[in-house]
Amino acid sequence: MSRSAKKKTRPSQPETSTPAGTPVFAGTILVLAIGLTWIFWYGLWSGGGLIGGDLYTYFFPQKTFFAERLQAGEFPLWNSNIGHGVPLVAESQTGAFYPFNYFAYRFLPVNTAYNFVQILHYILAFVFTGMYVRRLGYSMVAALFAGLVYTYGWFPSRICLEWAIIGGAWLPLTLWCVESFFQTRYWRYAILLCFALTMQILPGHFNLAFITQLMLVVYIPARIWFSRDETTEALKPYRRRTIILLLVAFISTYALSAVQLAPTWELKQLSQRAEVGERSHQPGYGHIPVWYLSQVVAPWAWYPYEVNLDAGLTAGSDATNQVEAHLYFGIASILLLIYGTWRGAWTRDRRLILLAVIGVLALLYTPGWLLPITKHLPGFSFFTGPGRYGILTTFAVAVIAGVCLERLTANWNRNLQLMVVAIICLFTTADFWIVSRYVTYAAIIPDPPINNLDRSALKKIVTEYGKPVRLFAPGANLPTLLGVASTPVYLGIGPEQYFNPQLTMPEPLPFKDPATPEQIAWLRNAGVTHILSQHPLDLNHWPVKPVWSDFDAVINPAWGRFDEPVYFYELQESRGRLAWKNPQENQSATLTGYRSNEIVIEAETPTEDTLILTDLMYPGWRVYVDGQPAEAELIEGMYRGVKLSAGKHEVVWAYQSGWFLIGAIVSCITLLVLLTIAHFRFWHPILFQMKQRTMEVQPDIPASEITKKKK
Repeated sequence: MSRSAKKKTRPSQPETSTPAGTPVFAGTILVLAIGLTWIFWYGLWSGGGLIGGDLYTYFFPQKTFFAERLQAGEFPLWNSNIGHGVPLVAESQTGAFYPFNYFAYRFLPVNTAYNFVQILHYILAFVFTGMYVRRLGYSMVAALFAGLVYTYGWFPSRICLEWAIIGGAWLPLTLWCVESFFQTRYWRYAILLCFALTMQILPGHFNLAFITQLMLVVYIPARIWFSRDETTEALKPYRRRTIILLLVAFISTYALSAVQLAPTWELKQLSQRAEVGERSHQPGYGHIPVWYLSQVVAPWAWYPYEVNLDAGLTAGSDATNQVEAHLYFGIASILLLIYGTWRGAWTRDRRLILLAVIGVLALLYTPGWLLPITKHLPGFSFFTGPGRYGILTTFAVAVIAGVCLERLTANWNRNLQLMVVAIICLFTTADFWIVSRYVTYAAIIPDPPINNLDRSALKKIVTEYGKPVRLFAPGANLPTLLGVASTPVYLGIGPEQYFNPQLTMPEPLPFKDPATPEQIAWLRNAGVTHILSQHPLDLNHWPVKPVWSDFDAVINPAWGRFDEPVYFYELQESRGRLAWKNPQENQSATLTGYRSNEIVIEAETPTEDTLILTDLMYPGWRVYVDGQPAEAELIEGMYRGVKLSAGKHEVVWAYQSGWFLIGAIVSCITLLVLLTIAHFRFWHPILFQMKQRTMEVQPDIPASEITKKKK
């Protein structure tokens, strides 16, 4: 045997861990996780709802349509209400394939489902963070404080950004899976890692999933490197198998998520994010200006709403906002971090040093200094918000601060320890509660507009109109809550036509000022049937007919207009949702069926003509005339058309996404394979039993234990 094989080097950090699944720990962390959500979000527990930020312009319009279609017994692939239509499953933040979303919106009212999903992921984030800290081998005190700092330092201010809560909840679980795998080398943890990463992708905001995977790209090789001097040469095969198995886990993650990734990839190629440019997204939006980093120690200086975070930016810099640029760890965490660094309370554990390095690198990226390079790299070019990398810094600070609190109180009297820990935790909770109320754009109200759809006067009017309604209104997407199509649109990633100045309404959008002739022509041509305004329109300059004006139970509170009515008009001479290319007498076209994935039209024309549907032409839409496939025509660069011969016809437009089908097949096969492996590996281990080796080397055994056994 070689000298290197005989040599055993003492590891620089403890590798054994206290089991995370003890009844006391499990019960304590679960009670605290639920209790903290009650403290922070009592209004959501009691049936209230959130308002503000992107909630009513982005999230609720998508969730409402999704829930209505699910509860009607249809799985929607297409959302016909946003603008002229968007691929619902491809506009990924709907989270159509996320299991918690599916069951919540399938069986619960929209507001209740949204509250449930939010609260659930606060609980999961707290629990998963505690599990990771315990897996590192630290005490319950460290685990609970780390869960508090991570969950309530990062999440509450971003309550109006659903992706921040859902995506952030799964980050600590991925690290727990990795750490568990390195300590045991059990396959189950590699498979669980695959599922954890998939659960971060399926909600649809891929940015945090991308950030998590970047973190693992650093964390996993470092953990492999740490094990090189902790065991004998016999561990080398384990390291090779570790690399292979973790690579397979990553590949399986993308295969398992293909049902969401495939249609989104198609949309990305046809969207405003196809390339970085003036007409595209700006990757630097949502960065943290350097001067704003002082908030980690002086948050009160930046939270008043009158503070303009964009005011200090240099010319040409991308904008930001106080939510995207928020980064706060709590006063107690900073003090504990200073103490722990001074006393070396955490610097002997290389895993904590690794977390600190990751946190510092993430912090350095938040101002956007590297964007001139990274915005041209795959992945980085697709996402905005360098400030979002602060989630890694927050997590690193949370874990290290928890360890420092443990080391600070480790040798104290039990009663004194409990009292000090309780005081620090209560102070930190109050600290986060106060700060989060200042920085967020959202508020909780007891009677949210989304609960008042049945009392909406406007919804009753448009339902009784008899023909499909397309609104033109301020507050993009919001009017779709009434069950009607509405333009303009607000999309995270959307079809390029909605961002093409040659196809969109000429700027600026008219509401306070009369519309120009070009704008009126665009509205009529786009099939807009009605206009919803916050102000009365000048009938001398607008070709509209007043229909209704009053307080609406949904639109008014969603717009924040509690003392003024809204105004509803019918646009004259609009061609509507259905039109003929060469209109003539004795022509007719009636929508007889209008579902998310299928549109049925009864049409009659005395001569050959093209029937126009002013909905978006998008790959996957097929047209059938009298049951036979027909050739679809692109009309005016945006709309759908089909040529009909003289006579009566049944025209059916059906959405059949090929990318969705491919992704679904890949995901189903991958899921079947993983479940089969798990079944035989975990439920029938006898099939995998192998002959015991004469000498089995277990990875990650502390040197002290090896010496003890040798003696």
